[in-house]
Amino acid sequence: MRVHVSRPTGDCPGHPTTTLVIDGELAVDAGSLGWFAPPADQARVRYVLLTHAHMDHVAGLPVFIDNVYQMTADPPTVLGTPGTLAALQSHVFNDTLMPDFVELGRRMAPFFHTRPLAPGVPVTVGRYVVTPHAVDHTVPTVAFTIDDGTDVVAVVTDTAPVPDVIERLATWPRLAAVYLEASFPARLADLAVLTKHLTTADFLAAAARLKVPVHPIHVKPRHAPEVLAELRAAGRANVVLAGLT
Repeated sequence: MRVHVSRPTGDCPGHPTTTLVIDGELAVDAGSLGWFAPPADQARVRYVLLTHAHMDHVAGLPVFIDNVYQMTADPPTVLGTPGTLAALQSHVFNDTLMPDFVELGRRMAPFFHTRPLAPGVPVTVGRYVVTPHAVDHTVPTVAFTIDDGTDVVAVVTDTAPVPDVIERLATWPRLAAVYLEASFPARLADLAVLTKHLTTADFLAAAARLKVPVHPIHVKPRHAPEVLAELRAAGRANVVLAGLT
């Protein structure tokens, strides 16, 4: 399984928006999905899993939908919890911020399909089995395990510490890697608690419970040098810093 952590071209270090593209065909979150590659490559993405509806995770979705419209025989499918899908309809595709692609798709060729997900319920998504896991954020949010039949990767972003989820992942069969948020340096623990994110200390505590490579994601660009320095200083062998800078 090949995982690409996308950032808009010319970004400073860190992850101002969140998109992971797996095998070129399945995306987790859509923060930079509309800019991660030329439209012909974007059109290979058939499924978009959304962890939640915050803007840094969905900002690129309408651009992506517009870019790939009618480039394939069937439009892409956007998957998320009912609350996340409802938020998209109310706050993005509402004919104010963006055209209502949902309503337009009832009168012409559809722009995208939607599919609701429920935490704890595995679903088949193309050639993958995807399981959402409820985490602890300021809005309803899920993490994902994604299984291609050989390996499993987990994406855990935008959450306060969730030791139960980490313990579940630690025993997950064929787990090959975890992509885990590390939003803030340790000195900003109060801010992390209020916003329900992880600090480097929280990230390292979770990484210590996992035996697979753990990749930091959702690193706030302003704090990326400090986060990188703290993770490097910890010297944990399973923390992978490639791609953070």
